[in-house]
Amino acid sequence: MPAANEIYDALRTFADGVTAKFGVVVPGQPEEQLRAPFESFLQATGAALGYEVRCVGETQLPHRLGRPDYGVHTGGVLTGYAELKAPGKGVSEDRFTDHDLDQFRRFQQLPNVLYTDGNEWALYRYGQIERGPARLAGDVDADGTGAVSRENAAELLPLLQDFLTWHPVIPVTAPGSIDLAKFARLLAPLCRFLRDDVVDAMQDK
Repeated sequence: MPAANEIYDALRTFADGVTAKFGVVVPGQPEEQLRAPFESFLQATGAALGYEVRCVGETQLPHRLGRPDYGVHTGGVLTGYAELKAPGKGVSEDRFTDHDLDQFRRFQQLPNVLYTDGNEWALYRYGQIERGPARLAGDVDADGTGAVSRENAAELLPLLQDFLTWHPVIPVTAPGSIDLAKFARLLAPLCRFLRDDVVDAMQDK
């Protein structure tokens, strides 16, 4: 499987890059050390699958619970969001507390969110886990390329492919007939998220 081999190589590069950042004399915030390696990894993953992937960093706005770390675009179209956590925090709701839990509950409005702390990866849709958690063999903050196995790459491949190729499924009552009630429920969370963005933009002088 050529794609699995390429993702294995990209995952090793990601782990090595994170370990190198954690190895400096003056450390930074743990979550921040994932950002550059993560962007490179997701772009390499997209290339292996035949997609052009771009990660656009989200601005943290005041008076809100938080924003996803990245909006992820596949082929120029926004397909989902990615949220990074410090290594060791995990990606399961039952391990989140305080701000992370509040943030997770807000992001339940979103249809396609990739969570990772570098070691664990999970795909959520409307707050429900769709795939994962997938756990690496080691720890990216300490083990470098030794944190990754070929089995890890094979397990992550379908999770990442599902994330990068998401598209909304329009509910219908019959072929060619949209179920308007279910369609409204599908759009409502995204409209609330867009409303918050508009309010924040209007308050930003």
